[in-house]
Parts: sequence; structure tokens; C-alpha cells
Amino acid sequence: MEILREILLTLHLVGMAIIVGGYFTVIRSPKVLSGMLHASYLQLITGLLLVGIAEMGDGDVNHVKIGIKLVVAIIVTVFAFIGSRKQKAFTAAGPAASAPAEGTAATAVKNPSATMAHLTFAFTIINLIVAVFVH
Repeated sequence: MEILREILLTLHLVGMAIIVGGYFTVIRSPKVLSGMLHASYLQLITGLLLVGIAEMGDGDVNHVKIGIKLVVAIIVTVFAFIGSRKQKAFTAAGPAASAPAEGTAATAVKNPSATMAHLTFAFTIINLIVAVFVH
């Protein structure tokens, strides 16, 4: 059972690393990458499995900490999902939708999933802080 816990913990941390690393790779023009969405799913599922394993053990489980982490993980997943949808729609619209109309000044088009990328990253960091500092 300990090996399974270590594997799940490793996958859980890899999911966090993918979200944070994915954000830092596109920090100059933030957007939600599909890997960030998949990593949020990975973190949610492995987190639930880790809690299940902890409940089966003899140790004490901090349910307040788990509840906070679960809510924040769900928020991260929702932000990543919404951002991924916005990113797909923005990408599918192509350059024609972002081209300025005739007679208007050319302006830079902000990626619509940028806000969701920021929120996904921020709440992932909040989840990490809760995991480390709440006992």
C-alpha cells in the first residue's frame, strides 16, 4: 500500500508541476494549455485517491485541510476547463476574427484565456501553500 501511495503522491506532484511549469512557459502571453487542464484532472483524481488511502490507514486525517484542498482543486479544474474552452474557441476563430476592421487602428488582441491561466496558476499555488502550512 505504501508503494501505491508513493506513486500517487508522485503523480500528484507532477500534476502540480505541469500546471506551474505550463504557466511559466507561456507567461509572456498567458493562456491555458491543454496540459494544464489534464494536470488539474490528474491532481484532483490523485488527491482523492490519496485521501482514500489515508482513510484506510491508521493515521489521523485532517478533514479541514482536505476539504479546503478539495474545494481549491475543484476551482483550479473549473478555471482550467473554462480557459481551455476559451482557448479552443479563440484558436478556432483564427486570425480573421482578430484582424482589425478597416479604418481602425491595429491593436494587440488579448488572449481570452489569459485570466483563466492566471487564476489557475494562483489557485494552484494557494493549494500548495495549504498543503505545506496547514497541519
